[in-house]
Amino acid sequence: MTEPTTYLPPKELTEYIANYGILEIPEGITEPYFSPPIALSGFIIQVFNPSKKIMAKIEDRDFFTHGAVATGQVTTPVYGELIGPVKSILVFFQPLGMHRLFGIDMSTITNKAEKLSDFLCESRASQLMKRLTANQSSQHQIGVLNEFFIGLKPDPDREADTEKLSRVLHYIHQNQGGVSVKEIEEYGAYPRKTLERHFKKMVGLSPKVYCQIYRFKCLINLLHCQPNITWAQLADEAGYYDQSHMSRYVKEYLNASPNSIVRMDMALINYLLQR
Repeated sequence: MTEPTTYLPPKELTEYIANYGILEIPEGITEPYFSPPIALSGFIIQVFNPSKKIMAKIEDRDFFTHGAVATGQVTTPVYGELIGPVKSILVFFQPLGMHRLFGIDMSTITNKAEKLSDFLCESRASQLMKRLTANQSSQHQIGVLNEFFIGLKPDPDREADTEKLSRVLHYIHQNQGGVSVKEIEEYGAYPRKTLERHFKKMVGLSPKVYCQIYRFKCLINLLHCQPNITWAQLADEAGYYDQSHMSRYVKEYLNASPNSIVRMDMALINYLLQR
């Protein structure tokens, strides 16, 4: 699978946007794709797709069929195919970024995609799409998105509400997802029910599931950096109890056993899990 080109947001957006990706498939080429859970939400915007054909599924149902969507956190792989010529822009939000910018209850779009025109409102989405498609220069399109996001005014009260959870997420990331919910409670001074409620509302996942997905991301990144590592060493370094514990999440998030990874096209998967 073709690897998208990465673009970084300006400094004033790094708290909200992890990065952008632009994926271009030439005419006459059909490429399957497979995206595991990546612990991020996003926008997927097709700025060039003459055929209008879109195939993206999750759990054997349509994930989205529209050319511009907002996607929530997913807990199971998304798969489909791209039929060229097509150009897609991917916006990867920080774990709290979508909630901070738009105030959405993230649990309402977990394992779902919403039409961008419904997510932003018809007029705002239409104006954005018009600007994005008027000039197919990638630099121009990234500039349009930067202007759009900088123009948003996050609510000060919402920003204050996310500060505490932001510190908790940093703690989880520092520990590569290898922390228990009890440890998170103690670190963040959170009552259990409040912790669960805030995670689902602001991130879209429970703290336990978020940690599981984040640890899986660290596992695949470790494998990418150390391709000759043994499975036992990998399980130990990634913080799993043992190899079978690690295998459970590989099967859940990649639909494959660890031994099958070597036969998979990992280019796009590695790209996505580095976000």
